[in-house]
Amino acid sequence: AIGPPPAAPGGRARLGGAPYSRTRSRAAISHHHAFLSEFYERLLDPSMAYSCAYWTSHDPSYGLADAQRDKLEVICRKLALVPGARLLDIGCGWGALALYAADRHKAQVTAVTLVPEERDFVRERVDELGLGQFVEVVLSDYRDLEGGQYEAVACVEMGEHVGHDQYPRLARTLHGMLRPGGRALVQQMSRAAGTPGGGAFIETYVAPDLHMRPLGDTIGLLEAAGLEVRTSESLREHYVRTVGAWREALEAQWDAFRLLAGDHTARMWRLYLAGGALAFEERRMGIDQILAVRPTARGVSGMPDTPADWYPAPALEAA
Repeated sequence: AIGPPPAAPGGRARLGGAPYSRTRSRAAISHHHAFLSEFYERLLDPSMAYSCAYWTSHDPSYGLADAQRDKLEVICRKLALVPGARLLDIGCGWGALALYAADRHKAQVTAVTLVPEERDFVRERVDELGLGQFVEVVLSDYRDLEGGQYEAVACVEMGEHVGHDQYPRLARTLHGMLRPGGRALVQQMSRAAGTPGGGAFIETYVAPDLHMRPLGDTIGLLEAAGLEVRTSESLREHYVRTVGAWREALEAQWDAFRLLAGDHTARMWRLYLAGGALAFEERRMGIDQILAVRPTARGVSGMPDTPADWYPAPALEAA
């Protein structure tokens, strides 16, 4: 190459404050999530689930919306949600789990987000679906949550945004918000030991302050907080298919994405999705569903003898 190096592209995340402080965490999450909702409505399935789906079929008619529905159903079954059960959804995103748990399982859901755009969007969906008696949407940091005695707590792809020093506090929050016998489900990206995970590009342009750890480290932190980890299920190959579906949506509506977000952001997302899919395919990154319980003082977990009832029928048939 001849001449000076090209200037760095725009769109870098520029965050102030101490890493993982309340103010900086809010800014980091907003940088990644606070696009126009129309951007995500075009990219994601109708439930607006911005997390790994659960693919139970290879039939050509089975698509992203089906896989996201099956993921939400698996989570609700693992958490043993029944009508009236209280669910705390920490990092609710665009409300996919909160709305599904309320609509299909009649759970009483407290949905928590740091992003005002997400709070407003979920509240609108709650009103549209007539779920006001089931869902409360709260703008809060997990460190400011009060109360407890929930039957279930979910943390779906939020733990990656909690730094190394702060994760024990998140784990204690999961434990503290549960009643004895309550269950916590953590769906979280991981990295292989000695592997940087997301890497400099993602942390600079897409998800600043992203922190991944090996699965075993996360399990250790949850156990140290007093939770008993009962199962861990890898969804790594599921994320390859999920990101592939998002990439197809991006390419199929390329001009619309460029108009919505600008050429630079559209190209950044094209690279982000392509690189993310490759990282999962090559096992540099993983994704896991960890189910834990807060046992009673006498050690009662309330867990079933087998997990046979957790999975939708297509997954059992495929097995």
